[in-house]
Amino acid sequence: MEFAVELMHTSKAFHTMVCNRLEVICHEDLDTLAAPHVFPFVAASLAASRDRYSKSIGEARLMIGNAIRMMCRSPKSRAGCHFAAAIGLRSSLEGYAPTIPDSAYDQHTLTGKKLGRGLDHFRKEGAKLVPPPTAADPYEDEAYRLWAIKQRSRP
Repeated sequence: MEFAVELMHTSKAFHTMVCNRLEVICHEDLDTLAAPHVFPFVAASLAASRDRYSKSIGEARLMIGNAIRMMCRSPKSRAGCHFAAAIGLRSSLEGYAPTIPDSAYDQHTLTGKKLGRGLDHFRKEGAKLVPPPTAADPYEDEAYRLWAIKQRSRP
């Protein structure tokens, strides 16, 4: 907070830099899966701080401080940063492109339509969830029944 205050008291541009850096730190160093409420709180606080900076630096500082306190008390993890690097850098540095699995070519894609895949294929392959749900979906059968009616009614 001391460094953030020093920067934000120096200039509006440095205040913006502090806000931008805090947003990135949320995704680099915090466990967003364990505490998904943190980023929305921090983002809202930083947006409010940006809005208040020219009107009241004290209010802007308050909002930065609350964002920092929330971040300090949040569970930490570098997994989000590592995940983005492991997948993104493999693509940009090594030209990796994933192979599209056959199951992805369903009724929603041009290839799936050319293969004649419809609602049955989607239900068996395209709608698979990994890991599978732990409870039965009480609306699944009715949804597919109605989707079938909807498909038959199209010209």
